[in-house]
Amino acid sequence: MPVEVSFPVPVAYFFLVLFLSFMSASIKQSKVIDFFGEKILGEKNSRKAILMLIALSYLLSPFFLSFVLITYFRNWILRFEEKAKTLTLLILSTLIGSIITPFGNLQNVFIVLAFGNGKPGISISSFVSIMLPLWVSGFFALVLISYFISKGEEIKNIRKSVKIRKKELVFSIILFLFILGYFNIGRQYNFNLLGLIIIGGIFSLVFMGMETLKAVNWELLIPVGISFVFYYLFKYLPIGIFNVNPFIIYSIGVLGASGFSSNVLAFILPFLSRNVSFILYSISVGSIASVFGCYELILLFIRTKEEKINKVLLFGVFMVFLVISILLLFGRR
Repeated sequence: MPVEVSFPVPVAYFFLVLFLSFMSASIKQSKVIDFFGEKILGEKNSRKAILMLIALSYLLSPFFLSFVLITYFRNWILRFEEKAKTLTLLILSTLIGSIITPFGNLQNVFIVLAFGNGKPGISISSFVSIMLPLWVSGFFALVLISYFISKGEEIKNIRKSVKIRKKELVFSIILFLFILGYFNIGRQYNFNLLGLIIIGGIFSLVFMGMETLKAVNWELLIPVGISFVFYYLFKYLPIGIFNVNPFIIYSIGVLGASGFSSNVLAFILPFLSRNVSFILYSISVGSIASVFGCYELILLFIRTKEEKINKVLLFGVFMVFLVISILLLFGRR
């Protein structure tokens, strides 16, 4: 019987985000995203290229790669005439694409740990089954919108030769397997987080180069620090778990995430309700409502001063996503 070692939710959150950051930085250094991006950008037709880039980012973002992908978008959009629309569509593809896994984005990681009181409280298969209808619907909706608003003009074809760095790619895959193992096994024993910290930490120190370490998005730890404040504030307030109407929880999630950040709402809603479907759907939808909807967009806003984001398109996709989520949630009740 493994030894039971208790970790508070924010502490477990810190270590998981740290290792996920190491993994995503290593994937970036492996140049595998550059490789596929350049293959797609060899396509002359801009509409076809946009649709393929959307599919690429949609499939990669569930592996905690939204922050990494956003750094590529700056260079990719330079080859398109309608830069604001293209950037907005690619950003939306990462945000919506990341909702399908418990480790796809910062808010999902915290919610899963909060429901397990410091260890994964929702299995990967259960999480995927909850989010799959919204994820699939979101993909087809985004592809259709992208097809009709994009043009078929020729894009700038800048030939770049990219070679995949196998060492970094292998490192990222092995580290991800450690993380995946924790999400599968750690639901039973908190001890397994200690195992992940020891084994993953030693593995990272031995095999992660200085170049990869410099590529880590250390800004990801800012929401982790904020999670400590909200967790301990709500933990010791005499609120308990309320039997709040799901529609109210959904409304709080959507409005709060869009105006106050989905990350902050992820720290609060698990204290108010145990209805994980409504929490996840509302936060996922609200995160794309405005440039302050989630941490990814906040960082992008700070770095680009928002001029490259098409806010009308952002809000339009949010409204479509909102309708889809309401139909999926309330249509089966």
